[in-house]
Amino acid sequence: MPRPKSTVNVSFQSNNLTGRHGALLALLMVCGLTVVGQLYLTIPLVAAIGAQFGVEPGEAALSGTAFGIAYAAGFLIFGGLSDRFGRKRVIVLGLAATALATLLVGLMPSFGWLLAARALQGLCASIFPPAALSLVTEELPPPHRPLGVSLMSFAFLVAAPAAQLLAASSGLSLAALMLALAPGYLLGALGLWFAAAAPGPTNLPGAAPAAAPATSLLRDGGIIAAWAAALTVLFGFVCFFSGVQATAPQLGVDPQAVRLFGLPALAFAFAAAPLARSYGPAITASFGLVVAALALGLAALALPTLLLVASALLSAGVALAVPGLIATVANRASACNRARALAIYTFALFLGASLAPPLAQRLATLAAAALWLVPAALLLVAALGLIITTRRTAQPS
Repeated sequence: MPRPKSTVNVSFQSNNLTGRHGALLALLMVCGLTVVGQLYLTIPLVAAIGAQFGVEPGEAALSGTAFGIAYAAGFLIFGGLSDRFGRKRVIVLGLAATALATLLVGLMPSFGWLLAARALQGLCASIFPPAALSLVTEELPPPHRPLGVSLMSFAFLVAAPAAQLLAASSGLSLAALMLALAPGYLLGALGLWFAAAAPGPTNLPGAAPAAAPATSLLRDGGIIAAWAAALTVLFGFVCFFSGVQATAPQLGVDPQAVRLFGLPALAFAFAAAPLARSYGPAITASFGLVVAALALGLAALALPTLLLVASALLSAGVALAVPGLIATVANRASACNRARALAIYTFALFLGASLAPPLAQRLATLAAAALWLVPAALLLVAALGLIITTRRTAQPS
């Protein structure tokens, strides 16, 4: 007898990946890489932006800061939208809005308007990550969800070097890059409209009212610990490279070589899926946090060879911690509050990255090793807190 077809979210009815799942993941990864890449795209273009608008390089760097602050804040403002209006609808509208904002960035005639457009672009871009992660955890069959989260995490992590490489090697101005990227977001929105088939949470049986999710999140110690741990991940990552940049002349190392040495280790994001299946996402995340802390401890020894090893270890630790934390939050949150929980997680992640540069400068005035030992200690505390709270609190059924 032929198997009857379900009319509601067929990905929950089978443990097998389909062609639609593969297309969905590929589209989400490409969109994630290009959306998150906007955070790093202006880094190699600071001098060109300064020359174009007649501002100093330090002021030109605000083109990245304007995007980053709005991007982080947007997770809190828009993070819960897909809980109420559906993952697919919010993702498609968010990508369309990002396309429009990206077009505006490319057309701005003055530096002040450029900053305003970049802030708008950051707000629009922030709609995508939490909704996309929620879609992955709901659309994919349960055995394959850790792999989906790892793939999305890998795309988000690779966005940093890939966006800078694109901007530096293309030879295009910021305006030309934005005008070239804007249509890509529209194409991504169109593709995801056809590839995504999950219903909105408002259609799920037993969906909680809008006021309930926030209360339930605050009662889960494991989710709170994961949010706190997220603050330390990119904080330690950025502090490491700030320290390398500051001490490179004394140590005789090439900062670019240190960065490149750590790139292949980002592929450890794919190891997070089997580790999460075997040991659980919280243990996987905690292991990644400990590895990152050990890497920073090695860096504090300030030996050129150890800095290269530390770069690879740190990238591997971050690559394991990020998908592990995402899966911890996503698995413990219910369907009606999953996007909100992931939005707060992502806000914490990028808040840590934003706090790192000024705090790293302050730590450097105390001692060079403090640049690495302080974030290492924070990572270890975060790992311990995550293990304790996830063992004491039960995951929602």
